[in-house]
Amino acid sequence: MALQKSAIAFGTFDGLHIGHMAVLKSVTQSGYKPMAVTFDVPPKMQNKIELILTREEKLALINKMGIEAVVLNFEEVKNIPPKEFLEQMFQKYNPAVFSVGFDFRFGKNAAGNTQTIKEFCNVKGIKCVISPAVTVGGQIASSTKIRQCISLGDMENAAIILGRPFSFSGKICHGDRRGRTIGFPTVNIPYPEMKVIPKFGVYLSQTQINGKAYKSITNFGIRPTFKTDLPTSETYIFDFDGEVYGEVAEVSLLRFMREETRFNSLEELQRAIQCDIASVKQL
Repeated sequence: MALQKSAIAFGTFDGLHIGHMAVLKSVTQSGYKPMAVTFDVPPKMQNKIELILTREEKLALINKMGIEAVVLNFEEVKNIPPKEFLEQMFQKYNPAVFSVGFDFRFGKNAAGNTQTIKEFCNVKGIKCVISPAVTVGGQIASSTKIRQCISLGDMENAAIILGRPFSFSGKICHGDRRGRTIGFPTVNIPYPEMKVIPKFGVYLSQTQINGKAYKSITNFGIRPTFKTDLPTSETYIFDFDGEVYGEVAEVSLLRFMREETRFNSLEELQRAIQCDIASVKQL
């Protein structure tokens, strides 16, 4: 039985920002089986990995678009010559369409580019779709720019380039329950390893639990009043009272409000949280 014809989007898709979405949407509109061929680790991040999306988050978003994702181990394919790599994809997935971004590079020594793909498609009779650069405020949408925004706490501009707020998710775990003693119980979510680190501080946020979204404020950092070695997130959810330990929550950081501060007492911390809540309500 002949292989079903497919439409393949190639890309690292780190972040799935508005530029990446243009590449992916072209295969969903092709009339063929939509597929995304991507890598487990962004090729440019072999030394320091700062993911905008974890592997699980990326796959969930791709699948939500109705696209089948194929994740390649970068170490296993990085030394394959570009044309040989394309031939492997052709034999394995029977593509009628190849879709890539304007700056896509691939193959051994990143020698393959859009011209390589165009020539290959011409020989094989495959439609080639090259998505142009998408600009925001005069700048090309890029994962590098998103990381810069996140590290500076500029969540509004990160969200514009991403096409959605920056978020992280995980299972709600037990903290030290200190928030309960001052009247502000929080949910604690371990921050994913290898994910880009936001600026430490307090954020206006939105928290989604069991499909329902809640307004919230999130402290992200090392808690200088009660210091931790690794970055942690503590989120106070407005108008929420429930036992949710073990549930998966997604926290979206919407706006940076203030720097992390070391307080001399629980009373000082309590007053600061009250001020944060008042500020959020004004927003």
